[in-house]
Amino acid sequence: MKALAAASIAIALFGGSALAADRAETVKFAPGKTATNIRGVIRGYDGVTYSIATVQGQTMQLLFAPANRSCYFNIYAPGKEIGRDEAAFVGSTSGNEFGLNPTEAGVYRAQVYLMRNAARRKETCRFQLSIEITGAAGGVSAGVSDQSMMDSCKGSAAQMYGVQPRNIRISGKVSARDGGFTIDGIADKSAEGRKKLRCIFKSDRQFSHIQAMTSDGE
Repeated sequence: MKALAAASIAIALFGGSALAADRAETVKFAPGKTATNIRGVIRGYDGVTYSIATVQGQTMQLLFAPANRSCYFNIYAPGKEIGRDEAAFVGSTSGNEFGLNPTEAGVYRAQVYLMRNAARRKETCRFQLSIEITGAAGGVSAGVSDQSMMDSCKGSAAQMYGVQPRNIRISGKVSARDGGFTIDGIADKSAEGRKKLRCIFKSDRQFSHIQAMTSDGE
């Protein structure tokens, strides 16, 4: 009975696509590239799942742009099964942008699907899925670019302030300071206002912590 109830909830939330035989594709990056844009189309209950391989300690950003308002994407962490385990990110409640820092070693899966009402009508969804993975593997400092540091700052700040990565605006400038590096930014907390922040990096350009530059009373 518990298994049946769980399956019913999955159908109600995810339009049944979690229980359908989704098309499976593996995401590949061009040599020397850290980002890719995927254009696709799904129809009815026939969704698609993209496998994204990562190593420990990277920064991953996904931006989903669907043409159908009933079209969403979920993210499953390595080792989690679609339709059985809880998703790490549910697009229908969390939006169309997902950021993670740091990643686990393994394969993340991005499931694109139509909600049940739209799937039942056999609607079509054309979409674009932008994927970017940056950062040196395993905390190795060699080759850590300014862009990687900015991505790390943005992802960590989003987690700290409980907002989506799109609500974090960073200066785009890496500054050398006190034997390490800093990046300044602002977190838009909507009704709570904008909070200034500073991402602190070690001398090897690895992320250390975030310093709040706006007091709680402001």
